[in-house]
This record gives sequence, C-alpha cells and structure tokens, in this order.
Amino acid sequence: MTHPRHSFLLVLALIMLLAACGGTASSAAPAATAAALVKGEFVGDAGHLAGIGLSTNGRQVVAYLCNGSYHRVTLSQWFEGPVTSKGIDITNAHGAHLVATMSARVITGTVTLKDGRSSSFTARLVPNPSMGWGLFRSEQTFSGVRYLGGWIFNPRKFASAVVPRMIGPEPEGGRGGVIDEQTGALIVSPPLDKANPFRVTVPNVGTFVLTQCLQAQC
Repeated sequence: MTHPRHSFLLVLALIMLLAACGGTASSAAPAATAAALVKGEFVGDAGHLAGIGLSTNGRQVVAYLCNGSYHRVTLSQWFEGPVTSKGIDITNAHGAHLVATMSARVITGTVTLKDGRSSSFTARLVPNPSMGWGLFRSEQTFSGVRYLGGWIFNPRKFASAVVPRMIGPEPEGGRGGVIDEQTGALIVSPPLDKANPFRVTVPNVGTFVLTQCLQAQC
C-alpha cells in the first residue's frame, strides 16, 4: 500500500516536470522560427562591391549581387537556397558565399567572392513592391544560347551611389547585367525601354522581359 504522503510527492514532482518541459519548448520556439517568419523584398548595397537584392518567402531566398551600369559590368552573382532558423548561408555554383541574419525590415550580412573579395551589406524591406521596386530576373534563349539577366531597383529613399532607382513610368534603370550562360561572359544591360519599363533590348542579343521576384518566386 502506497503511503499518502509519497503519492502526493510523486504527483507534485510530475507536475513540476511537465511545467518545466512546457516552459522550455515555448521559450525556444520564437528563436527557432524568427528567420522563417521574414518575408518580402529587400534591396541595398554590398559596400564597395555592388548593389544587392533579396526576395524571400520565409523558407527560400533568391538573391542577386551586381555592379552593372549602362557602360560596364564586372560582377553578377545569383544565390538561391533555404532560409534556416539562423538566417541565410549559401555558397553558389561559382564559389561565392552569402551569409546573413534577418529581421522583419532589414537583412544584414556579408558576401565573399571566390577571389577573396568581401563586403558587408544591409538590405532594407521594400515598402511597396507593386511600384516596380525590388529584384527582377529574366531568362531567355536566343540562337540556342541561354542568357540570364538581373536588375535591382531602389525606392527614392533607398537611393545611393551604388543602386539607381526607378521613377514611375520613366525608369532611370537599375543595377543590372546579363550573363551568357554558355560562356559565362557578362553583358552590359542598356537603359530600360521607356515605352515598356519592364523590357530591355540588348544589342546583338535580343529583348529581355523582366519578371519581378516576389517572395522568392521570379
């Protein structure tokens, strides 16, 4: 026969154990899911290297790093991969590495290229992507050759020396460039078509139709 006092102590111990387990799970959950809750379009600068645009749905992220202007482009790198509880940690096929932490309004991190060049970056949440701001992508095939183009557009208040912005119906353009996926050559992206701000015609190549990246889909 079990003594009443022993039964009471056993029940009390079980209650305390269950309470402790419940407290641990609930306190850990916010930290584990914080990065996965971040969704939206982010643009900014990667220091002296280039402009950067990121698009995430909380589970996946697409990011683009580019220093292209209307006259010259020497850097164009795409990143695609998962968002983890710690943020972003992706190495692309060209050996470039992007690592970042995420909050609801800002993504901060570092990009390191295969040649060792590295720069920190800060990208802020685009307040209204429907205005034509954020990251754009275009994949086209001309004469049997596949091309991949990317463009980054900033709102006026995000404007900097690195990433020009796009103005309503008359775009200034943005940080962008086109990759010849057969040779790896980089091609300058000319100004956008003023009659259709989401088209770019590259001489001797063809016309690229821009698709806006929204929550990692583009």
